[in-house]
Amino acid sequence: MQLDDLIQKNYNRMNANDRRIWQYICEHREECRQTSLHQLADACEVSQTTILRFLRLIGMDGFNDFKAFLKWDSLNLSTCNQRSIEQNCFNLTRTITAIQQTDCSELFRRMDRAYRIYAYGSGGVQKAVARAFKNYMLLAERLLHVIEGAEERLMAMYQIKEGDVFFLLSVTGNDTAIIDYAKALLDKGVFLAAVCQDGANDLSKLCHFCLPLFTQKLTIGHSGNDYYSSAGMLPIVETLVLKYIVYRHSQDLPHLQ
Repeated sequence: MQLDDLIQKNYNRMNANDRRIWQYICEHREECRQTSLHQLADACEVSQTTILRFLRLIGMDGFNDFKAFLKWDSLNLSTCNQRSIEQNCFNLTRTITAIQQTDCSELFRRMDRAYRIYAYGSGGVQKAVARAFKNYMLLAERLLHVIEGAEERLMAMYQIKEGDVFFLLSVTGNDTAIIDYAKALLDKGVFLAAVCQDGANDLSKLCHFCLPLFTQKLTIGHSGNDYYSSAGMLPIVETLVLKYIVYRHSQDLPHLQ
């Protein structure tokens, strides 16, 4: 059994700190093979006891056991296989469940009060999702402004008003360009909502609200290319809009006496 298998088996028992630790491990597997318990705890911004509790939770005897699993994983990298498909489907299911269960009331209140709502995606797939997001929002009778390219990003900075809502779409949440843009938007007083990888990443730390995308690095192809699935982004925005429509209808209902 590999490390990812242990995570899948025990994921429903993991808390926020456990997911933070796992997210860091996913993104830094090479470094983790050389790191100490103290260094890993510092990197994850948790205590050493929390790291050890996480390892026990997923079925390991201790830190040496963890290092052995990492070494075993490194010796068994392969092209895309059935296990990769299972991992991807597992993450997609978690993403859909998360958006279904997330309380978006505060986000929806901000959207209702906003003069404009914007969306910007940091890559090709993210831009396509932003355009689909715009079409879904028409069902809620709201216009969503999709920002594409550096010139439109600059123009939007002159048009946005304090209190506007800005959705930022990024798979890993660590893209330098979108982080810099998020910081500039915060200076304008907008409400930032991120659609990005679950866990501790730079974008989720900056934004006021985060819609989690469950994904992890997969090794694909004979050359060992790294790949993060973005498939969960579309059901996130679609379900979000459906929830927004339900929310708006509920606000129109008379209050029971």
